[in-house]
Amino acid sequence: MFTAEKSKQHTSLLEQQPRWLTLSLFVLFLLATLIRLDEIRAPGHLLDREYTSAIFARAYYFTNNDNVETWRRDIAVTAKDQQPVLEPPVLEYLVSLIYRVMGREDISFSRYLTSAFWLIGGVFMFLIAGELLSSAEAVVATAYYLFVPMGIIISRSFQPDSLMMMLFLISLYALVLYFEGSSTKWLITAGIFTGITLLLRPLVIFAIFCAFLALSMHPNKNWKKIIDRPLIVFSVLSLLPSMLYYGYGILFAGFMRWKVVTSFMPFLLTKKDFWLGWFDVAVDVAKFTPLLLAIIGFFLLRNNKVQYLVLGLAVGFVLFTLAFTYHIHTHPYYHIQLFPIVGLCLGAITVSLAKSVVQSSGRIWWLPMAATILLASYFGYREVRDSRYQSHLEDPAVAWEIGELIHHSPRTVYVAYYYGLPLEYYGEFGGAPWPVGIEDDFYRRPGEKELSVTQRIDALGFAPEYFVVTQFSLYNRKHQDLKAYLEENCVPLMQKEQYLIYSSCKMTSGK
Repeated sequence: MFTAEKSKQHTSLLEQQPRWLTLSLFVLFLLATLIRLDEIRAPGHLLDREYTSAIFARAYYFTNNDNVETWRRDIAVTAKDQQPVLEPPVLEYLVSLIYRVMGREDISFSRYLTSAFWLIGGVFMFLIAGELLSSAEAVVATAYYLFVPMGIIISRSFQPDSLMMMLFLISLYALVLYFEGSSTKWLITAGIFTGITLLLRPLVIFAIFCAFLALSMHPNKNWKKIIDRPLIVFSVLSLLPSMLYYGYGILFAGFMRWKVVTSFMPFLLTKKDFWLGWFDVAVDVAKFTPLLLAIIGFFLLRNNKVQYLVLGLAVGFVLFTLAFTYHIHTHPYYHIQLFPIVGLCLGAITVSLAKSVVQSSGRIWWLPMAATILLASYFGYREVRDSRYQSHLEDPAVAWEIGELIHHSPRTVYVAYYYGLPLEYYGEFGGAPWPVGIEDDFYRRPGEKELSVTQRIDALGFAPEYFVVTQFSLYNRKHQDLKAYLEENCVPLMQKEQYLIYSSCKMTSGK
């Protein structure tokens, strides 16, 4: 293994004194845990995704729960069935089990679980870096992964990306161990964990396979020899579960077909603003200074196997960009695959700079590095803390009041914050958000046209019983056609400062 081949001139206090390494890791993970536990009940930043998961978890929790009223169970299941299928809802089911153990429903329970997943991922981030770099560099890489602001935000959100990153890093660690010793055990382990990862959240498929191919090229540097038995074994174990699930959902059942259509917009690749926006989002997620230092740090990596791994992950990220053109441009958390890349390169330059700074003074070289990590963690924490409670959504009591007025109908259309998912969750009713028009030509597909109000109603898949408006700014700015339709064809049921409800609409067909 590479760790046994490390040159003595690169050893540090952390290698010489394992107790210091243990203490450093303990402090890092303790701070990372406390940051995530702080105000765990505060609204997240990705509320539409968070409340989609919450709706699923509630339905699983209410099912076969004799303490729940029948109507609540029925509407919970109906609301779940009205949500689009994104991936196997494993995380949501795990959270429902926590609800059962605790005897009550509380979204904050999910954040404890996702935070734990991210912290476990941090352990494997350290193990990967520790296999390929020095202990000091591994500590820096792990610190970056634990304290980068978007990482903190994602880990506190009820969505499967923390689970994905944990499984992704476990898969990478197994790959590194396989290519260190060519053990079939680690090849099979890597294939199994990759298969689970891609089944639960297939966003890292390009990163994992490009990493495998890059590491395969490292010993002989001949791309013609990488298609061999290990690659076939790894591919079968990795791809079979997701191919069966997503292949069935896309090609046969059709419930996943919408995801392909909404994710892959190849016409965006020809637009300069797409690439500028992609770059801006990537820099905002990874942060400018760490990203800049990581580019320099790549050339300071002493072990070229790490360089191959980083290049493989980077190429995989670019291919991912080409496949998920819409989401990579609009969803910042789609860029979290950058964290292992930046972390590995950042460790090399941070340690080198720290040694250079104190080389002439004779002081302990890791002191400035420790100060840098602590300051970075503080500023990362402050950035996340300052942004909390800035999410605007309906008061749960108001949402419940609306639910009572519309008799918790499963056929409600709403103009509300975050696609109406928090409103639907707290009001305990079902339905669908009113679709926003394609006002931005940037995202308009070639030949795509706007639908009329009646055409959109026909496309809902159900006859609406109620129309609920809580986000009046959006309603007045982008839905003038709906406003005119409701005033002409529907009866106002209730109007208050917080909401407007229409019912008894005279439906007309747009076909």
